[in-house]
Parts: sequence; C-alpha cells; structure tokens
Amino acid sequence: MAEACGATAEIHSDGLDALAMPQSVDRSSARSLVGSSLRVIRHRGMFDELVERIAESDAIVIVAHVPMSFAKGTLRNIESLRERLPWIPLVNYAHYYLPTVDKWGAAILRGEKAGLTEEDHRNFRRGCFGMDRYDWYLVASVASEIPVPRGPQPYSIVGVHIDDGSLYPEQNGEVRALIDFAQTRLNYAAFRKKQIDALERVGIPYRVLEGQFSREEIRDIYRHTAMFFLAHRESFGLPICELQACGARIFMPKPEWAGAHWIKDDVTLPGPGRLSPNFSVYDDDLGKLTEQLEIEKSSFDAARNLLTFKEYHPHLYRGDTVAFTDFLNRLDDRSINGATHRDHAGIGLESV
Repeated sequence: MAEACGATAEIHSDGLDALAMPQSVDRSSARSLVGSSLRVIRHRGMFDELVERIAESDAIVIVAHVPMSFAKGTLRNIESLRERLPWIPLVNYAHYYLPTVDKWGAAILRGEKAGLTEEDHRNFRRGCFGMDRYDWYLVASVASEIPVPRGPQPYSIVGVHIDDGSLYPEQNGEVRALIDFAQTRLNYAAFRKKQIDALERVGIPYRVLEGQFSREEIRDIYRHTAMFFLAHRESFGLPICELQACGARIFMPKPEWAGAHWIKDDVTLPGPGRLSPNFSVYDDDLGKLTEQLEIEKSSFDAARNLLTFKEYHPHLYRGDTVAFTDFLNRLDDRSINGATHRDHAGIGLESV
C-alpha cells in the first residue's frame, strides 16, 4: 500500500526483537548479574544499531498486535526509541483498533474471549500503556462490541492488502471443508465435535489443520477450501480474509467470533454489527449447522463468494489507498508528528 501511494517502505525484520529485549541488568544474584550484564550489552548494541538505521525515517511503523503492543512487559523499548528520535512519529499498525484502554483491558482478560497465555497475563500484570504510547494508528478494522469513544480518533482505516497473486479459488467443483487449528481454550473440543458431526452427516470431506505450514503451503490449502470453520473467537483473523479471497465461506457458532468483520453504521455504539453473506452463523446448533451445510453443498459458488468479499470488504482485499494517502499527507503537513501522542492521553479512560 505504501508503494502504491508513492512512499518508500523499508522493512526491518529485527526491529521488534530490538524493541522487546531487556536493557537493564538483573541484580537478583551474583550469577544472574554476570549473565544479565553480557546480554544487556548485546541488547543495547542491537538497539543502537536499529536506531542508527531508522534515524532518517519520516515515520516508524511498529507492526505489533493489540493488546500486546500496549503491555509494559512487551516492546519495552518504545519509550527509549521516542527519547532517541523524538522528532519521528511512532505509528502502531494492528489489524484492529481497541481504544478504550480500561474497557478492553477488562474484556480482553476474560478467559474464553481472549485465550491469552500465562505469559500474556504476566505481561499485563506488569501494567499497560495508554493510547498516548503511539502518535497514530493504522488499522484494518475498528468494529467490535466495545464502542469507539465519540470524538476525533487517531486512526486511519487502511485495511490490509492480501492480493499478491497467491489467493484465488481453485476448488475445481469440489466442496471441501477446513477446520482451524486445535485450541486449548474453554469449550473448544465441544465446538469442533459439533462441526465434525455436521460435516459427516452431510457427507462433506474435511481437514483439521495440524502441524506447521509455510505461507505457500497454507495458501494452497486455502485455494482448495470451500468452507472454513473457526475454532475460536478471533481478535481479527487474517485467514478469514485469505479464505474469502479463495472463494470460501466462513462458518462459526457465534457472530462475535468475527466481530472485527462486522459492518457497523456507528462504531461509537455498543453491540454487534451485521456480517456479509459470506458468513454463516449457526448459533452452536447442530441441526441448524446441518441444514446450512446441505444448502452450501448444493449451491457453493466460489466466484460469487469472492465477489461478495470484494463488495463488502474491499479494504480487506487490496487495502484502502485513499486512507493511506491521507495518512501520508498528514505526515507531510506534520499534523501527525512526534508529539501527536500527547493528544491521546485521555482516550478511553473515561468510558468505563
């Protein structure tokens, strides 16, 4: 998207590591002191080298997902980066925007809805930064059950560009289902059993994702998939986009499992939105799911599903170059700058 809008984008694949590594010495014991000191010297060297590489940038875009991009236990050197390069705006690119710090801080930690690991919880217990951690936010979606506070918000909905030539329908008339990777989250086994029972009743062949795949391998699987079953509630869910680009339909027991894909007329209002016709919600009901699968088995049309995706969510297929150009213009006229984050300090703190 950056290049399509006339900007040059440099990718620093080691950047997140340099922003996450501890730069202070562990003094808990003499033994840890020696090892920690050596690591800190190396970490500081990596950080200094990164700073030198990016010091001439017009903006630094930190691609890190919400909410971990705000946790004080992760990306702990962002504040040091701001101190070193105070004139450069720091931008967070995440797939979704959750601006209500207090509200999402409570919601995201509620077990089944978040599915966070114990390490995630430890990071959150160390504290969170507010919306003033970054000068601006690039996002694919602002839709969720949690309302966006009224008033100006520091985001640009630029979407995501996935049309790289490797995502297209290749089902060749076969109707096959794909079930997402197994999860340890609450009730996952029961959800998956119901999905498998329905598929076997209707006689639709299916595959449950297991193991690891390269980007090329998983996209080849996607191209041959007619229907995809979510295994859990997604914060955003990039595979939801990729599979629709391959002409597949998305099945899930509850509409909030794909809340970031809701279409909401007013994102400042709480509650759900509506989904595109590519989504089938079966209310965790085996009979309803079986009926939906019978219909889909006889009427599957990959080309129609791809067109529906492009119609309802074009910015999740090729990105929104208009929004991205506007973001670049804001950088040019300095309305987004290294001090813009100070304007965001109160966002979300009064909406609980």
